[in-house]
Amino acid sequence: MGLRFRILGPLEVESDAGPVDTGTPKQRAVLAMLATQPGRIVSVQRLIDELWADEPPERAIASLQAYVSRLRRALEPGRTARDRSAVLVSRAPGYVLQVPADSVDAARLAAAVEQVTADPHAALTALTAALELWRGDPLPELGESPLARAERGRLVELRLTALERHSEALLSLGRASEVVYRTESALAEAPYRERLWAQLILALYRTGRQADAMSAYARARQGLIDELGIEPGPELQQLAQDVLRQAPHLAGPPAAAPTSAPPVPTSAPPASAAPRRPDIAAMPDAPDDEPEALVGRDEQLRTVDRLIAEAAAGHGRLLLVSGSPGIGKTALLRAVAARGAGRGLVGTGVGVDGEAPPVFLPWAQILRGIAGGEGAAGAMAEAFAPYGNLPAVLDPTLGDVLPLAAAERIADPEMARSRLLQGIVDGLGRLAGHTPLVLVLDDAHWLDAPSTVLLTLLAKALRGRRVLLAVGYREAELAADAPLAGVLAELVAAPAAVRMPLDGLGLDGIAALARSVTGDALPPETVLMLADRTGGNPFFVVELLKVLAAEHTLAPEHVPVRVQEVVRRRLAKLPGQVNAVLAVAAVLGRDVAVPVLREVVQIDELDLFDTLDTAVVAGLLTATDDPGLLRFSHDLVRQTAYQDQGPMRRARLHARAAQALRDTGLGNAAQLAGHLRAALPVLSPYDVVPGLTAAAREAYDRTAHEQAEALLEEGLELLQRVPAGERRDVAELDLRIRLAYMRQASDGYLAPVAAEQYAAMEPLLMRLRGRPVLDVLPALWGYASFHTAAGDVPRAVAVARSMAHGPGDPWGVVVAEVHEGHAALTELDLPRACAHFENALDALPGGDLPVFPIVNWDPVIGALAPAALVCGLLGEDGTAQEHLRAARDRAGRVGELFLDMYVAHFTAVVAADRDDPVAAAAAARDTLALAERGGYREYQSLAGLVLGWAEARTGDPAGLERMTAARAHLGPAMSRFGRLEALYADALLAVGRPEQAGAVAAAALAAGLPGQSGFAEPDLRRIQALATGEPTDAARERALALHHAHATARAERALVADGEL
Repeated sequence: MGLRFRILGPLEVESDAGPVDTGTPKQRAVLAMLATQPGRIVSVQRLIDELWADEPPERAIASLQAYVSRLRRALEPGRTARDRSAVLVSRAPGYVLQVPADSVDAARLAAAVEQVTADPHAALTALTAALELWRGDPLPELGESPLARAERGRLVELRLTALERHSEALLSLGRASEVVYRTESALAEAPYRERLWAQLILALYRTGRQADAMSAYARARQGLIDELGIEPGPELQQLAQDVLRQAPHLAGPPAAAPTSAPPVPTSAPPASAAPRRPDIAAMPDAPDDEPEALVGRDEQLRTVDRLIAEAAAGHGRLLLVSGSPGIGKTALLRAVAARGAGRGLVGTGVGVDGEAPPVFLPWAQILRGIAGGEGAAGAMAEAFAPYGNLPAVLDPTLGDVLPLAAAERIADPEMARSRLLQGIVDGLGRLAGHTPLVLVLDDAHWLDAPSTVLLTLLAKALRGRRVLLAVGYREAELAADAPLAGVLAELVAAPAAVRMPLDGLGLDGIAALARSVTGDALPPETVLMLADRTGGNPFFVVELLKVLAAEHTLAPEHVPVRVQEVVRRRLAKLPGQVNAVLAVAAVLGRDVAVPVLREVVQIDELDLFDTLDTAVVAGLLTATDDPGLLRFSHDLVRQTAYQDQGPMRRARLHARAAQALRDTGLGNAAQLAGHLRAALPVLSPYDVVPGLTAAAREAYDRTAHEQAEALLEEGLELLQRVPAGERRDVAELDLRIRLAYMRQASDGYLAPVAAEQYAAMEPLLMRLRGRPVLDVLPALWGYASFHTAAGDVPRAVAVARSMAHGPGDPWGVVVAEVHEGHAALTELDLPRACAHFENALDALPGGDLPVFPIVNWDPVIGALAPAALVCGLLGEDGTAQEHLRAARDRAGRVGELFLDMYVAHFTAVVAADRDDPVAAAAAARDTLALAERGGYREYQSLAGLVLGWAEARTGDPAGLERMTAARAHLGPAMSRFGRLEALYADALLAVGRPEQAGAVAAAALAAGLPGQSGFAEPDLRRIQALATGEPTDAARERALALHHAHATARAERALVADGEL
């Protein structure tokens, strides 16, 4: 019985007897997933994941089996219970729709597009029939997941290509008038497709409508400029020029007689609103690995050679190599790297499997590979010179390889991320100007999110650059939430993209592979058996050939259905100690650091090396360029050895691996966290959380802020597994203050997401009042600073005071006194503020302490700097300078840019308060330079205000422009800085604009001067008086009297009324 499947629209199935009822929506979704890849396996796990993405039911497998059973009955109504299904076939690890490819309409559409013929009549007939297959939005049963959108995008692209080739055939036959209405309709769906615009313009010209042709070009150009900000491509621009000058070659064949051929559909009625699910590619449940030789890929290698040549000529290309595990992606990508090495520099990186892969690791490998090329270090240094050693941010080893200064640390998270990503893209582009680049990125389905963003940015920047970017990924294993899934459709649709899906080898390819592995030709019947058992998967073929070579037979009972069974057979033939060591090595990962392995297995060193040599000779492990590093020849070998151990044994080995990483100093924080996480059944969350914290810090320093937050959130979830108590409170407090600091840096100091963390901290702090304050100092300081900034000083001080435990534990006093000092400043009570800051300084214990996490803050400087400010306002300049010198010395010892900038800012403000523009200018320049280096935008504006005032006061009118720009940047936040607003008015006065100065002063006074801005009132009134003509001496006396009133009105909190003095 012939079956026909239609997925170019809502799913339809038709047999010789008529339409087939495919049942419920879930059953239809199962069949739609299978129909996207006829003849290829879709695993049970993938089907379950796609049917119940959020929460699979308890009996998901039983439900799936029921759907399959019903579909079999519908598709093969004459099959008896004793007969095996010939259409919907069970094949480990899932099911396959065993039908000819041309029984699915999408495959027929693809075949028509790929068919090349010199006969326009034949092409027109084939394409007309293919386009009539389109019935609307394809695959509505598969929902709107990223994978579904990617598959739908692929089919839409196929249809548009078919439309373009259909129009080409019509133009070749002189039927230009038919092209006009077809392309107009298609452009309504794809308005940026330049090939369609070119066909429309040419068709209009050939029908005698030159003016309309130029109008169409104008519409195309305007749309591209307005929506995308780009000009039309060279070909479209040249076509417009040819139309203008009526180039003879545009004439084309004479117009054809009208035809009765049916119209080609260019749009379709809306598809049903059935939920959509993503495309499913065939995927055996086996990890990727590669054969020992690349055979049967001649066509692909020709394409690779062409792309390398095009890239070297300045036409950047993106090669997307996809396929199931073991199909040969890595072998092909190795060939790309080998062939590219003769044309330029090559770098190769590999995605890492795991819950939290090290961020940017594949790109670090690529940059390291490029830097290792002959003469590459100097060229890289020149290419990245504008950015500093950004490659070393991804791979610290490049800090010693590239002769570049270290890249500046930038505090603003978004600016840091943007600078890193754009700097890497631009640097590689500049390097490609020196020599062509071939960048190979394998196992991209495991890419972390930051690496995926970098991939996307580089793919967008290929135009005009001598770069070939080759990416390999397992489309079948691409989880819906994988970072690559979210951008795959965009990558596939990129103008520079070339897709290269790999399928199994044919009989000739399998025979050639067998000859390369065994050295002999296999009998045809053995080749047929290999093809039947493996589907042409090169890795499966090689593994079965090894069994054949060892046992001289390939009888059905000796050939496992799943490759894991082949691996187990090989392992079983090895000595017990080899298996035991491989089981431990499997826990360490595909790359096995021998020193770490030695720490874990704890056997005699010579015995260990003999054991590893046996594994290498058996082909299970391979040597690398690093003598201390071995690698599993196939990750499937590692996974099999790993899974064959019980969960508790695996957990214990992961715990020992974590300890070995610590003892040897090898690995990174992300690897350590991965082992600790996997060891949870035998370790306490208290053992795991510090590893997650370290990995979060590592991720944050690499600008992977989302991943850093996710690791800290994971730590909070783990702590919920342990009983409540003081230890849990301390650990939770540490995680929450790190989250709070991160979110303040990214979302703003008083952001609601930060407020949530501080709200959760308060009960923790209250319960930890018996602990030494130093144990919780970062959290207590952050909590007090947040609430002080939010205007709730009593709350901040009350919590800090409650944490103090007398003279032996002074930090609670320090925190309380500093923040009470800030409160007194807000109330304009200088003597009380001075007393609080001096009390804080007197209470400071001796010795240094680590800076706070994330923000790199030092609480001693947090007391010294505001104390200097208050002393300066009180006229005690000597004491103020002593405090500033102490703060500068401490900042120098700590070595953090932010602290240097913070002290420089206070130095500038103190100098401005004592009316010393020369000293203020010097300190403000230091502040500005440090703020620009670190990306501290608000401090850039504050420094600009002080520096502009100093310049205006010393006779440079350009200072006023600097102040105007800084005020504009601060915007509404300027209301918090009344003293700087007074400096602005003073600068206006200094450059001879008294009326404008008076207006600024009057506006500031009328708007009110909240908090510390009240200290500006005397100066603002002085400036207002001078602007109205009051003698300078009288105005100064009024200002000094008002200053004195503010300084002495503390106990009774007297308010100074306007005109009182």
